[in-house]
Amino acid sequence: MKLNSIKSFNEYTKIRPPKNALIDIGEYPKGHLLVSPPVYPNFYRISIKYGLEDEREKGFMYFSSPNQPIEWKTDTPWKGYFINISADLISNNQHLEYSFLNYGLHEPLYLKKEEEIIITQQYKAALEEYNKVEFSKDLVLAYCNLIFAHVAQFYKRQFGERREQYSKLVNDFFALLDGYYEKNREAVQPSVHHFANQLHVTPNYLSDVIKFYSGKPALGHIHQHIIKVAKALLAKKESTISEIAYRLGFEYPNYFSRLFRKVTGVSPSDFANL
Repeated sequence: MKLNSIKSFNEYTKIRPPKNALIDIGEYPKGHLLVSPPVYPNFYRISIKYGLEDEREKGFMYFSSPNQPIEWKTDTPWKGYFINISADLISNNQHLEYSFLNYGLHEPLYLKKEEEIIITQQYKAALEEYNKVEFSKDLVLAYCNLIFAHVAQFYKRQFGERREQYSKLVNDFFALLDGYYEKNREAVQPSVHHFANQLHVTPNYLSDVIKFYSGKPALGHIHQHIIKVAKALLAKKESTISEIAYRLGFEYPNYFSRLFRKVTGVSPSDFANL
């Protein structure tokens, strides 16, 4: 079921109506909906929840992006806070465009106690402003930005502490990348989205994990691999530059030449003539 507004989502989940069509900040009420099949809200959701049995009483945060399916089942009402914010409001305030907003449900943020206190204080301050008869949207968005900035830092801490879990994802990514052109004969250029689907994570999450452990985002490694394969094909001198470009999945050879020069500093023809 698609829920095309924050208002319709709140009605569905038995939460009080939002004060604004583009953003809602609130505390989970005792009577919220405890069970739901997959639904598709058309906005971003940022939640902090406390004291669930399966989370060992830790505070944790979940993120979902527009039109991503979410479902839930809990025996007891959640305790915590939420922010629902429209995609238009995010795109019109680019300082709020943090990559973790598109991590989906693959990677909750598990908060340490001191982090939980910081986030909770910021949620309470944002909610206090939002609950005013005439709240300041600029001030509410400033609180959101402060929450998001802390979340980004806390994710870096989590990435660093869970190396064993992430090392498998990183190794699997590079294994898929190394074998891409051998296994894909349809001349389709590799993409972060393709590898994220293969690894059952979101593109933003994959790219951020790869960047944390290698210093370079997933797309940078993909481009390097394309150029590595291209160099091997150019060295053989058996194909034209256009043929190589099409073989590597480029729709237009000039796009391939542009990427090759960007990565190597020389054109494909100059490299072939070295």
